[in-house]
Amino acid sequence: MGRFLNQLDAVDRQRADGSTAEIKSSDSVGWRDLSTKSNRATGTETANRRITDRIQQHSDESLSIETGAVRATLVGVPQVRIDDLVYTHHRDRLGNPTRACALFDVENTGRIPINWSSRQTKFIGTDRYTYRQSHISLDPAQLGAGCYPSQVEIEPGCRARVITPVEQLPPTVDVAKVIHRVDVRGRPDSQRLIYTL
Repeated sequence: MGRFLNQLDAVDRQRADGSTAEIKSSDSVGWRDLSTKSNRATGTETANRRITDRIQQHSDESLSIETGAVRATLVGVPQVRIDDLVYTHHRDRLGNPTRACALFDVENTGRIPINWSSRQTKFIGTDRYTYRQSHISLDPAQLGAGCYPSQVEIEPGCRARVITPVEQLPPTVDVAKVIHRVDVRGRPDSQRLIYTL
């Protein structure tokens, strides 16, 4: 999996540099380059970094938790623009195009598959109220390879990135704590991961 992510990063760097050299690989990877956004009406392209880059740019230090089954890193929960990432039919009800989005980098360090679901993530605001994931759905085709908008089953020794938009927070509230419950297949109990920002 790491080899594929490195290949994608190399392709992103080449496209950002304007290079047209090809990466040779026997494996094909289908993904959309988010480093440019094309306007069909004018035929122009504008710079538009990947959503993972947007989140990393506006985040502080990452926070990692490792258990026997999972190593989960919360890259950050910054306010980022997502109107270009939601399904078209959700744009009308989006309202403010900027939302707090949690980016998790998750690795299955156990021996059985784990299920990571955004429905199992809750957010505690600086006002001490509990908030949940947004009802706005991100379009997976807009996120790039290895990045999921809601849920993914992660095989042993594999990784995935999951982006979870937070419901619209009041203007003076930020996310202070993120709590996620991980379900491990075959185990009756779940693991709680608590990140204090």
